[in-house]
Amino acid sequence: METSGILRATECVVLFADIADSSTLYERIGNEAAAKRINRCLKSMQRVVMHSGGQVIKLTGDGLMAMFDNADAAFEASTAIGMELGEPSATEAKIDIRIGFHHGSAVSTGNDLFGETVNVAARFCEVASTGTAVTSSETAKLLSRGNQRKLRKIPPRPLKGINRNFDLLELVCDDFSKVTAVFASVDLAALNPAVLQIEFQGESRRMDEGAHRLSIGRDPAADMVLTGTHASRRHCVIEERSGKFVVVDSSSNGTFVVDDSGRSLRLRREELVLDGSGWITFGRPRGPGVEELQYRCIG
Repeated sequence: METSGILRATECVVLFADIADSSTLYERIGNEAAAKRINRCLKSMQRVVMHSGGQVIKLTGDGLMAMFDNADAAFEASTAIGMELGEPSATEAKIDIRIGFHHGSAVSTGNDLFGETVNVAARFCEVASTGTAVTSSETAKLLSRGNQRKLRKIPPRPLKGINRNFDLLELVCDDFSKVTAVFASVDLAALNPAVLQIEFQGESRRMDEGAHRLSIGRDPAADMVLTGTHASRRHCVIEERSGKFVVVDSSSNGTFVVDDSGRSLRLRREELVLDGSGWITFGRPRGPGVEELQYRCIG
């Protein structure tokens, strides 16, 4: 990493991991034994972070701060830390941990990180229940679908010194039997809003949940104006409905849809949910000289 003292802005995922209620451990097994146990746990955490492709920035008493290039690496490190420390041995009880991670911009000095992202990740760690990691919906959007399915929504929790509101998500990271029980608890459509990418007459357009309707026809007032003589003035519309995109025909000669598998359908006063990618033509099948719209569903 860069020389200490040189300020540098960086995009990263900041992770805090902390041993929960370490004071109880000192009371239960004594100062010397507890200190040795915590030291072993910190070494395990550091090893997991490095194995997951992260970098340990510093130790924070009974925990650590680390940074990762991507959210999935931080997620996997959270799970690995939870499983390793949360598994009791024949001679030692399990150690409860709390983790928080958040993606954003941070300022690096080489041996420390500063900025809102750091503060938010630290607060996420503070409000996490034992055996869990807390992150934001913003960060969850950067995760793979498989990892998103292992998250569940949790009620809002006050974050000391943070004025922004966050939608919080939780990973149960010390017990895979609990993880499998919450796979379906996050609305993936909300994390991955549907987008329809459209190419027409050399121009690109994107429809998302904020653009509910696109009118197509020979009418000059249409959102997309057709010039073909087989097209109707109000030929069809594409509508967004609950994260899906539907083409609705209202023409005289029909709307033709060819998907990326080569399947061709003709709609006559009918509608079709678009999927994958393909082409739409208006009043005539696809062919040379026929006006066409190319579409691709994303998300």
